[in-house]
Amino acid sequence: MTDTEPTVRCPICLSRVALDPELLWIRPPESLEYRRLTIPPDATDDQRRRLLRRAKVLCPNRIDEYPEHYLPYRYVDQSREPVVVALVGAPASGKTHLLASMVGTLQEQGLERFGLSVSPLDVDEYERFTNTLVQPLLSRGRVLPRTNQNVWEFALGLLIDDTADPEGPGRAVAFFDVSGENLTSSGDVSDQAFFDRVDGFFFVISPDDLENDQTDITFSTVLDLVEGKHEKAAVLVLGKSDRYRFEPPVDRWLREGAPGLDPALILEETRDLYAFIDRYDKGSGYLRPWFEVGRTAIHAVSATGSVRLDDTRYARPVRPRRVLQPFLTLMAMTGVKGGDDVQGIGF
Repeated sequence: MTDTEPTVRCPICLSRVALDPELLWIRPPESLEYRRLTIPPDATDDQRRRLLRRAKVLCPNRIDEYPEHYLPYRYVDQSREPVVVALVGAPASGKTHLLASMVGTLQEQGLERFGLSVSPLDVDEYERFTNTLVQPLLSRGRVLPRTNQNVWEFALGLLIDDTADPEGPGRAVAFFDVSGENLTSSGDVSDQAFFDRVDGFFFVISPDDLENDQTDITFSTVLDLVEGKHEKAAVLVLGKSDRYRFEPPVDRWLREGAPGLDPALILEETRDLYAFIDRYDKGSGYLRPWFEVGRTAIHAVSATGSVRLDDTRYARPVRPRRVLQPFLTLMAMTGVKGGDDVQGIGF
């Protein structure tokens, strides 16, 4: 795209953002300040692509509700609206560990065998995410700090291509990981503008809260405010499922190991885990997304495969289990992954 007509909606403030290739910005890795990015007119196509991987577009932030913010060039340079995904769950439910484990597993295994190719929307931000979250968790077995309550930008941006449609444009996907403390009141949720634009959810269920019969206020608060829920998709994620590794039916699904896009298997797992969660739920609202969101599925995962030794380390080496399954399922339900064979996913 080379014109300056508004192309996509900013997921942070909901302004329409125009792409002007002559007005780009960049933030050097060692700096907190943005500076203008000038691409020489005689730059080769390869050089131009390399620079654009780090380029940013300044959002017009039209009603000045949020601080000045920038979007990745590849987020704005889209022929279709990007997909916005929210991770929802109580404090300490494991949302950040889940997202970090997903990214680390993507880096290790890729998704080409499922017909998807994944690359970062912004190389520098992706590297920061990897260095501050993925590597400490997966390589050093460190417990990650809880999400900053002041975070209002998306945590991660990916560009996902459906290899079954090589001529089609890739799809930008933005993941918001909001502190559980910021999801406990209607006022706090309404402050997060992206909830007015969200396409899909990961509702992360904490076994501790489930077993202790604690209502997850974050689920109900978000569902009370989000409009058009019947048009959206959600995966209920039974997190820290290694706690139930010897308990049916969770034991079976943890043993399944490899992820997949078989609608029949996803439906079978969803039914099994619905019944499992329902045994503990006792009206606490954990299954509410199932009844209110248009397309849903339920998966058992473990972001670490281990218990904490203390507040900083895990007792055993971190080995994520099945973290790609909810990712794949949500990509199918939000249309990022197309094809007749995935149309039956989501119930």
